[in-house]
Amino acid sequence: MASNYLRDDERIVRFVPWSKLRRDEDDNVIGVLPQAFELRADEDYLSATWCEYYNGTDSEQLRCAIEAIRNSDLTVGPKARFAVGVVGEIRAIVEAPQAAKKLRIIHEPEDDNPAHAAVRHWPREDLGVLELLASSVWSTNFDAQSANNLPTSGCSVSARGAGTA
Repeated sequence: MASNYLRDDERIVRFVPWSKLRRDEDDNVIGVLPQAFELRADEDYLSATWCEYYNGTDSEQLRCAIEAIRNSDLTVGPKARFAVGVVGEIRAIVEAPQAAKKLRIIHEPEDDNPAHAAVRHWPREDLGVLELLASSVWSTNFDAQSANNLPTSGCSVSARGAGTA
């Protein structure tokens, strides 16, 4: 099957554990730390989940993507968050430096997450870019309760998710 590159108007969700959330002195979450977007030494790409893989309204697609993360092999703690970013906005920041490689965001399903997306050519050691991403285009995030309040749907695969559109 041909690669299914995500479009600039589509959204991806990144699981953010409690330890990578920006908090105030009272432990209230006020954002996401740039470390939530750092690659580990053994990683070649940033993992995320593609919302438009699913049918439904924007909110239903987001809920399905969050449920895909929850149902994956990741351990999602009760204080974790789900950060949402728009592909084109992420691409604009990462590709802004002159030496940056073209970002590739590709649907690469995994056994435990059929909506998995690989964000390839991710900046490995540019904390400034990661900070900008965390504080701007990936600043919208949902806690467990907010995610649970999103409308549900059958989470059927969209034609685009199936690679037929």
